[in-house]
Amino acid sequence: MSNLNLSNLNAQIKDRMEPFFNEILPSYESQINSIYIIGSAVTSDFDVKTSDVDSLIVLKEKTLDIFDFIAPIGKKYGKRRIRAPIIITNDYIHSSLEVFPIQFLNMQTINELVYGDDVLNSIKIEKSDLRLVCERELKGWIQNLGQAYIKSLGNDRIIKELFVSFLSAYIPIFRAILFLYDRELPKDRNAVLDMCEGVLNVKMSVFRELVTIKLGKYKPTHEDLKNDFQRMYNTIDDIAKIIDQYQVQP
Repeated sequence: MSNLNLSNLNAQIKDRMEPFFNEILPSYESQINSIYIIGSAVTSDFDVKTSDVDSLIVLKEKTLDIFDFIAPIGKKYGKRRIRAPIIITNDYIHSSLEVFPIQFLNMQTINELVYGDDVLNSIKIEKSDLRLVCERELKGWIQNLGQAYIKSLGNDRIIKELFVSFLSAYIPIFRAILFLYDRELPKDRNAVLDMCEGVLNVKMSVFRELVTIKLGKYKPTHEDLKNDFQRMYNTIDDIAKIIDQYQVQP
């Protein structure tokens, strides 16, 4: 495809994604406004062996048969660690910013446009919407963390996998919090944690520890995991209280 540009991507990601997009574009080129690679694949956090590649396809109008087209090829590309793309319209984006401000802020911050128009560049996230959703997400994760810890029944493997899976949910929230405080939004998770620690005056060391667990550089004991749970719970609770008190300036 002449307008498909993957030249700015890691070579391994390009090799994964080019055949996938080249199956879709011949049938839907006239109906697609934009295609992006989003998420860790465009950051230094990406691990070729373990990370999935996320993408966003923005349609000019709602076109449901594209889902039927992609579904049968999903198994083939899923084996190459390509996640099912997010497929939405430009109208959907602009009518959903107040509902999903964290998601769209992160898409706007961490993306590589590989086809079409850069529709994400023009979106505007309102701080009032973002503050409310950040508080709701943080307080929701306090509940989720407690329930999931209980359901793990003290199984160290399950607890470890649980904590690592939660990490990918926390980082976008922390990045959104930096937006509230008018900070530059880092792409890499360690930079996000470092900046949040300074802005919020809250120790983020437990989340750095989760990164080392995720990378296989640290094998926690049962007591370590128990301590990590307590630290994580208290840290999220502290941040939620800060965001609860945050005042959006008119």
